[in-house]
Amino acid sequence: MRGKYYRYLFENLDGGLIYTGSIYDKEWQKTTNLVYMSGGRYRNTTQNRIKVFYEEEVSIPNVIDILVVGSYSAKYVNKLIDIVRNCEIKMIILPYLAPIQRLVLVEEMKGGAIAGKEAVRFLQDPFQFLKKYGIEKIYFLYGNGPAVNRDPEELDSRFCFEQTEEKLLCLIRDMEGYAIPAVKAGYFVENGFLFYFGMYGLDIQVLSDFTKEYFSNLENIHEISENVSEDYTSQMKRLLQEYMRKFGNSPVTTVTMFESPLYASAQENSCFMTEKEFSRKKGGEAWERCTREERCACVISCSHRKDHDMMRRYKGNAKNVRFGVFMLGNANLNRYLPEILTRFSKVLSRIRGISVPNCGNGEDWNHQILEFLRTKDRIYWICSKHDMTSAGVVSDIVLSSSNNRFLSVDERWGCCISGYIIPKEDMD
Repeated sequence: MRGKYYRYLFENLDGGLIYTGSIYDKEWQKTTNLVYMSGGRYRNTTQNRIKVFYEEEVSIPNVIDILVVGSYSAKYVNKLIDIVRNCEIKMIILPYLAPIQRLVLVEEMKGGAIAGKEAVRFLQDPFQFLKKYGIEKIYFLYGNGPAVNRDPEELDSRFCFEQTEEKLLCLIRDMEGYAIPAVKAGYFVENGFLFYFGMYGLDIQVLSDFTKEYFSNLENIHEISENVSEDYTSQMKRLLQEYMRKFGNSPVTTVTMFESPLYASAQENSCFMTEKEFSRKKGGEAWERCTREERCACVISCSHRKDHDMMRRYKGNAKNVRFGVFMLGNANLNRYLPEILTRFSKVLSRIRGISVPNCGNGEDWNHQILEFLRTKDRIYWICSKHDMTSAGVVSDIVLSSSNNRFLSVDERWGCCISGYIIPKEDMD
């Protein structure tokens, strides 16, 4: 029998959001596992101690077909290193950060006493670090390629990531010392699902100019000091202070991602979907039980085993139904909302679950996004609960429409959206 089974699993780790997705195609016996991770970020992070939210692990598959780093944060760099070292990763997509941005992260990690040697090596040279662990497909995103201007079912199956302009590639090569695979955010189709990306953040030309200007103004930089370590520490402190003075309140560099089935016509398919919250302990037990079975690669067993009493059939006869998730990472909606809405305009009507950016921090929130997602269907707003989660953000969402549901994931609870899409002729 044909059919696609999917699961979107959301969990909180150390005040950030990890999304683990899985798609299973029954006809071709193909499973695609995805991980999207984005740690929460404070403004002026060097002035805040790193808080360990909790230590319990999340369920990560041993084989990851697509690993997406939504944004960097001190805690999530360590988690990324752990995933890279212990999992087989076929493709990784991450935002390009200029060396000065990575240096700030290193110092931030040292300040929080969480700067492991491997994390420092990664931030010094991300591309070579990832290559060392055998990841063949590595894509650093800088800038956005053309927006999708057709309905998803009309797209072809090409890998549509354009190369960054030659001028910027030369700039990146000058900063890194060699060429790295920097591309513009685009889209690709995998296992019948569309993966569509956007990239937002600081201009690397501005950062490069800042770094050059700073060091060109240093006096006696080539003189040998009697205390090299002390000189380095003081110079680094001044550099970070100047960086934070100039860029501390700038939007965090982040990668957004939309994921949805290409074909989900209610006229042609029997479509089922359910949302449920679960305790993280039970979720982990379900994962372990499922991975012992050859056919089941994730916690979508509730739909894979056809437990229809846990499902809701999609009512209506719409051409396309809402089965998509939209991961906003740490995107500052006050700065980037118009650009995001323009870029993702063709897929907004397909969103079922959407992450609240940066753990619901009010500085990154823009309530106007609610106007563009008004619908008769229920929309799930998934937020990683943290100290910086704003009560105003929560009230904006839950009071704007009875169809908006706010799902808070924390150290005890995660949530899952799962279901399947089966051709009606195969249901007879």
